[in-house]
Amino acid sequence: MNQPIFYLRTELPNIKLKKMLSLMTEWQTGFIFQAPSNNTIRLAYGALAERYFTKNEDQFDALRSWQSDLKAQLATPSSTSEGQPALVGSFAFNPTSEKSNVFWGKLAQGYFFLPKYTVIKSGNSTALITCSFDAATLEEESKLFAQKLQRMPSCSLTLAEHAPLVKNDTTLDQWAAAVAATTAKIQQHQLDKVVLARSLETNFNDVIEPLAVWRKLTLTQPQTYHILLKTAWGSFISATPERFAKFQEHRFQTAAVAGTIRRGQTRTEDDCLGTQLLKDHKNLQEQNYVLQTISNTLRKHGLTVRYSKHPQLLKNPNVQHLYTPIMANGSFELFKVLHDLHPTPALGGLPRKKALRQIEQVEPVTRGLFGSPLGYFQFDGTGELAVGIRSALLTGSSAHLFAGAGIVSESIPQQEVAETQLKFRPLLHVLGDQNEEHTDID
Repeated sequence: MNQPIFYLRTELPNIKLKKMLSLMTEWQTGFIFQAPSNNTIRLAYGALAERYFTKNEDQFDALRSWQSDLKAQLATPSSTSEGQPALVGSFAFNPTSEKSNVFWGKLAQGYFFLPKYTVIKSGNSTALITCSFDAATLEEESKLFAQKLQRMPSCSLTLAEHAPLVKNDTTLDQWAAAVAATTAKIQQHQLDKVVLARSLETNFNDVIEPLAVWRKLTLTQPQTYHILLKTAWGSFISATPERFAKFQEHRFQTAAVAGTIRRGQTRTEDDCLGTQLLKDHKNLQEQNYVLQTISNTLRKHGLTVRYSKHPQLLKNPNVQHLYTPIMANGSFELFKVLHDLHPTPALGGLPRKKALRQIEQVEPVTRGLFGSPLGYFQFDGTGELAVGIRSALLTGSSAHLFAGAGIVSESIPQQEVAETQLKFRPLLHVLGDQNEEHTDID
């Protein structure tokens, strides 16, 4: 018989983010989620319950079933979503992959957990949600955690000083050859589009502190998501600009993001590059594939879909993309919609099954969590997921960085290599700089 799960929401005094991050260093399992231009940060500490997915398992249906079971165990019903705990974690890009997943470990097929403690900081407001199997100790557990959080020193999180950065890019030639082979198949009309990803391994003399990396990304990449999944198997970190889904009853939001060009050194050059991207046939074609596929998928689920006729620019410090927000309304079965959307052509390709076979055949390493939806699910059906790009897996003193490029009939290997190098920059910059900036973010 499953144990009842008791939960309690309490309001806390305004607490600095540095204290929250310092406390998370003491926990093996943790999660942080911050959306772009949003002053709300969700931090999760410890796993009361957890779910690793297995190979060939339908991960979306498995999470739906697990969430349903846990919801039935909740013994403290709440009428508002703000008072509820949430499942946090990440799906896998391709759980059926036959490639070696040595550095991903148990994360290779995805992982979600129900946090023991969740802190939600929004502006000057801070709330704590505590979960427990023991109703008698719930209030005391919540009180002790809150006291420890308030007493934590606001120590600076730093990356090890003078740690030389060593890059291992041994699969670059193999990846460039894969781009050429894939482009040839597209030109022969065997495929329409394929997104190919590659990995870059970096090594330090000292252990990398994931929370310091996350903190620096909030400063250097302010207009992106900032997400960290911290586990015994390693920490997956992402500064993705791309929303996968934000959802609530009768409302579903997503976005079509594709096409990439660098940022300019001056305002004039930046505007010229942006205009070039908005007129570039290859990039417009790539983005339109994504837009139409997502829209058609949502319509198949009975949703009414709205979006702008022309894409806009999504600007990040290193690159800019073509971007179209998508709004959908109507009744829908959440996990079925998510299943059918993943992966979008922005991370997989078209036709989907053929593109995924090509990815499996030619990519040098398994993607694991790269390109996967990650975020949180509340028990009332609300939540948000981002796409795990601009990301890295941090394990000890090593970091495996991931980046992808959309391959179409006009793709040139050298240009696609250059695009992935641009996408590596945000994390390489953070990992290469040894100390965090001292700007305080409360």
